[in-house]
Amino acid sequence: MTGLRTESPGAAHAAAAERTWSYLTGGARTVVVDSPPGAGKSTLVRQLTARLVDTGVQVPVITQTNDQADDLAAAIAAAVAPARVGRLHAGGYVPPTADAGAAPVAYATKAAELSGCAVLVATAAKWAFVDAADQHFGLGIVDEAYQMSSAALVRVAELFDRLLLVGDPGQLSPFTVADEHVLRSYATWPLDTAAGTILRNHPDTPVVPLPVSWRLPPSAASLVSDSFYTRAFRAGTEPGQRSLRIAAPGTDAYGEVLATAADTGWGLLELPEAYLPRTDPAAVAAIATLVTRLLGTEVSTVDESGSGTLTAEQLAVGVTHRDQRAFVTAALAERGIAPGTVTVDTANRLQGRQYELVVAWHPLSGRRDASAFHLEAGRLCVLASRHRHACVVVSRAGVADQLAAYPADEPVWLGADPPQVDGWSANLTFQSHLDTVRVPLPAT
Repeated sequence: MTGLRTESPGAAHAAAAERTWSYLTGGARTVVVDSPPGAGKSTLVRQLTARLVDTGVQVPVITQTNDQADDLAAAIAAAVAPARVGRLHAGGYVPPTADAGAAPVAYATKAAELSGCAVLVATAAKWAFVDAADQHFGLGIVDEAYQMSSAALVRVAELFDRLLLVGDPGQLSPFTVADEHVLRSYATWPLDTAAGTILRNHPDTPVVPLPVSWRLPPSAASLVSDSFYTRAFRAGTEPGQRSLRIAAPGTDAYGEVLATAADTGWGLLELPEAYLPRTDPAAVAAIATLVTRLLGTEVSTVDESGSGTLTAEQLAVGVTHRDQRAFVTAALAERGIAPGTVTVDTANRLQGRQYELVVAWHPLSGRRDASAFHLEAGRLCVLASRHRHACVVVSRAGVADQLAAYPADEPVWLGADPPQVDGWSANLTFQSHLDTVRVPLPAT
């Protein structure tokens, strides 16, 4: 941890980037870059791709979703111009409308049609249909390597002699809604992460941790690091460099928790303890009230780039289930906030996204048990790491007691790697801090 503090954030990040580059130019067969939330991993991919293009090689980039591929292709095109970037896609795909002045991206359904491009960007699902007999690359770059499954990696691995895998180990891992017991008797698990599979099968793989989160403020970086990561990281800003001011938060519990969040970066609005369905009406109403309160008064932000006023697009609500999303969206609509005005989405879909302020519905709120799904460290980590200024958590009381009463009892599978971070411990560490910023919401 001392090393993180002896040099500036910019210098620490640059040193990590140079270490990665030295491994690539040194011929390492596989390299893994571990990134905390908001550490600039996509920026790193863009920069390394540009440097590789300068050496005269064609660079393939593997993403996990079309949205990621679109964003990365546009960003790389701006970085490598006038060199061309190709976007390989499936049939039926509709390319995004290019911004005025943006560097052009070439689109095609076949890799051969993009042979003149210096960079090829596509999802792992599309790369799986590229024939290794026709296309082969010296080095491939995998973006979001902890979201990619080992099954997806196997389908594309023969296309590349070497791999650079960049991702966030604290985010949600690949998952299935099917009965996994059917496949758990096998020596390998197809939903292991691509990065984890590489590290297990190539134990000499160098791992480069990015040491700085440019998104999270100091109040969040230390807590998220301690709760959800095995490698410590720091914030890219200093205490006091960012501030949040809510003009008229109110004098009730809602106002108090918003004021607490503005002062400390965190707030816990705690409803009375009760066992309720996951669409808990009181929790839905509380979240809708918080959002309405925030949009009904002036919220000003100050950061390293200057000052501004919080807009609806900079506010998000994070939930665990799709039905929770539907209920919150409907409750906001009843209060005159049209769907889409404020982002309301599940942790799975919030991965990689960033907001100034987040209201998060705790995954364990109101539950009788602490199931593996709701205990997963990555789910809570995503909800707790989307913000640049503050996060307000909404939950029923009793989470700590719930964790104590239901210790983790999931089966241990032979041949499976244990998770880097135990979800039970991560939830307990995070809850211990939330207890210091708790504001009870009286029963009505």
